[in-house]
Amino acid sequence: MSPAEAAKVYEENCRVCHGDGGDGQTRARFGLNPQPRDFTTAGAAAELNRERMISSVVQGREGTAMVAWKDRLSMAQIEGVVDYIRTNFMPLAPAEEALATTDPRLQLGRQIYEQNCRVCHGDRGNGATWTNSVLNPPPRNFTSPQARRILTRKRMLASVTFGRKQTAMMPFATRLSDDEIGAVVDYIREVFMKGPVVADAGMTDLSGQGAMGGHAGGGHPRAPSSIGAHGMAPGMAQSQEPVAEVDMSAGFAGELKGDFARGRRIYLNNCSTCHGVRGDGLGPRSSFIQPKPRNFLHVESRTTLNRPALFRAIGIGKPGTVMPAWSKVLSAQQIADVAEFVFQDFIHPNPDDIEPRVDLDMDADAAPMADKKKAP
Repeated sequence: MSPAEAAKVYEENCRVCHGDGGDGQTRARFGLNPQPRDFTTAGAAAELNRERMISSVVQGREGTAMVAWKDRLSMAQIEGVVDYIRTNFMPLAPAEEALATTDPRLQLGRQIYEQNCRVCHGDRGNGATWTNSVLNPPPRNFTSPQARRILTRKRMLASVTFGRKQTAMMPFATRLSDDEIGAVVDYIREVFMKGPVVADAGMTDLSGQGAMGGHAGGGHPRAPSSIGAHGMAPGMAQSQEPVAEVDMSAGFAGELKGDFARGRRIYLNNCSTCHGVRGDGLGPRSSFIQPKPRNFLHVESRTTLNRPALFRAIGIGKPGTVMPAWSKVLSAQQIADVAEFVFQDFIHPNPDDIEPRVDLDMDADAAPMADKKKAP
């Protein structure tokens, strides 16, 4: 979405409450309690990461006048208007000031960090995302005094290359080149480990629901609803609550058609570490995750997850779990591709197939989509 289109979305839907300058100084504020968010404050910049803002626009905020826009705006429009607000109204946080550099190595490191690391380590490198409450041990807070004391560049290079045992930190040796690993480590050290210390924030409210739904405060989140990508441990008994019949023949919206082969490659390199190569929720990272990744082979998955449900869950993620919003990394076509693969291979397989068709070994064509290792 172009900046002009995003500005139009803001003008038509947000300006009445948040104002021309994003400061909330509108007539509407006198009749609203709490008043609309002032995006121009330093507090807003520190508190509101992009992920939380997108979730708030999608789902609304309980106990405020902020309604859910998921049925009124597309995901592209929601992401566009959030980026418009962040670019035009919100002061730069310390980490973002450092990003103003034109150093191409740090710019590369930033791109790699956003695609691969931010989901666990957070926008500000302090691990202050919902993964703090579902990963044990929680992600590293790079801004802490301890991290600055013990994390040498050599150790960090080794951790990214080979992963760290007994944690959710996976090896990236087959996904990133040596130069890319060095760039993301240097980015982390320059942006997060030299700036101000940011306290561990526990679990960040991404849903906009506060205590409702179990996503705020320091406790563990409630298991998410059945229609999504996470929330059912392998072998979990089927819910006893009645489930409305789902049209399992439904296709994607518009003219989207998923490509099985392309989706397979994306799944193997981005999803199998949690959901497993067989779709059973037993990927190598699953033992560190609560709630457990979705078991696509379970009867409840196979009776509720049609193509539209998969597309939605992959695109917007699942608050309260480690399932990120892949619409930030993948195009709508790529999301449809991976949804098509999951649907055909796990949810609604050919009855002649005894087990999922996905190969256990990644072949040469299965190089990672967004972070392919450079050829020598």
